[in-house]
Amino acid sequence: MIRAVRRTVRRYQMLPADGRVLCCLSGGADSVALLLCLRELGAEVCACHLNHQLRGVESERDEHFCKSLCAQLDIPFYAEKADIRTRLHVSLETAAREARYAFFERAARQLGAVRIATAHTADDNLETMIFHLARGSGAAGLSGIPPVRGRIIRPLIECERAQIEAYLAQNNQSWCTDCTNQTDDYARNRIRHAVIPVLRELCPAAAVNAVHAAQLLRQDNEYLDAQAAQIEPDCEVLRAAPSVLRTRRLRQLMQAAGVPMGEVGGRQMQAAERLVQTGRGQLSLPGGIVLRCRNGVLETVKNARKPQSCALHIGQPAVFGAFLVLAQKTDEQTRKVFNNSFNKFALRYDTIDLETLSVRSWTARDRLWLPEARGARSLKRLYAERGIAPEDRDRYPVLCDRHGVIAAYAVGCDKSRLAAAGGLQITIQER
Repeated sequence: MIRAVRRTVRRYQMLPADGRVLCCLSGGADSVALLLCLRELGAEVCACHLNHQLRGVESERDEHFCKSLCAQLDIPFYAEKADIRTRLHVSLETAAREARYAFFERAARQLGAVRIATAHTADDNLETMIFHLARGSGAAGLSGIPPVRGRIIRPLIECERAQIEAYLAQNNQSWCTDCTNQTDDYARNRIRHAVIPVLRELCPAAAVNAVHAAQLLRQDNEYLDAQAAQIEPDCEVLRAAPSVLRTRRLRQLMQAAGVPMGEVGGRQMQAAERLVQTGRGQLSLPGGIVLRCRNGVLETVKNARKPQSCALHIGQPAVFGAFLVLAQKTDEQTRKVFNNSFNKFALRYDTIDLETLSVRSWTARDRLWLPEARGARSLKRLYAERGIAPEDRDRYPVLCDRHGVIAAYAVGCDKSRLAAAGGLQITIQER
């Protein structure tokens, strides 16, 4: 196995001429073998371990094993603990991965490492490719795990697990077994236990062949990505481009906006294609990003959260997101110089239920009957007619009470609430 690792290291120029290499040590067979291989290849090695605290006593056992192994081998060691359960805005697997890679960077700075070595194997690469294939990913997803990404290196990427365990046995080296790897609670475990064995029956070299296939796909991707990057995000230009480049350009736009591409599958890409073909509309993407078409050009924007609804009391300014809303009683003389506009509304006092008077974001059920209109229309349609972008609509204030919508910022006031004499005036201003 060491010959295969040496060949991979040389091919991708993984090890620096001088400087430390950080081995990401979990305690499992793969990472333990990585640690021993790096030493055998003559690299200046240090190691780190992140205790996810997900498996109780077993997690503590793994940390103790890694610390003891590094002490035995006289290898600098750094460890941290992390409570992954507090990060469940994403899946447990995604949260753990994000925590690990952030930790690797901290550990590299702490130990002065110039490379970060992870223990991904040919088996991991095959599982990744199958996972992305099942999700309908394109060539980028099917390219598997790259041997080098920035300063992260993967010296074991062309080695199979059977080789790794044989190597450890030859060196009389023990390792820790993660009990969660034996369950089928995670998608990758199901692939490992149910799919991979069948592929090996059909082709014993499936994992190694997948590494070579991924390498060819990455070469193609690098060329096609360079071509796609030259295409302007204009829908007409995109429609005229070959589909293989159009899809890549869409992915580039998403990635540049911060969309977590691991969560983008075939369904989202098909919806993005429809957006290009129609030249209008928008698409919500993972990570709170919106891909929209404005004046025939694609752009990405961050989808802001809706402000919290709040009660509105006379004489007391209310804060609604980026807006300040103030309600005041008026007499007839005052009302005459207070004209209804996009942010100032003169209302009939007797039509307002003060106990339920509030400010909130719009809903799909909201309707307004504007003075110049023949009937009530949906607020969504009124926003669209005024060219108000979808991402702005959620943050714009809507005045309402238990009887319904009173007025909407940037749109107007319902005719049934307009004042004919002294009443209530409401002003909305951006803070």
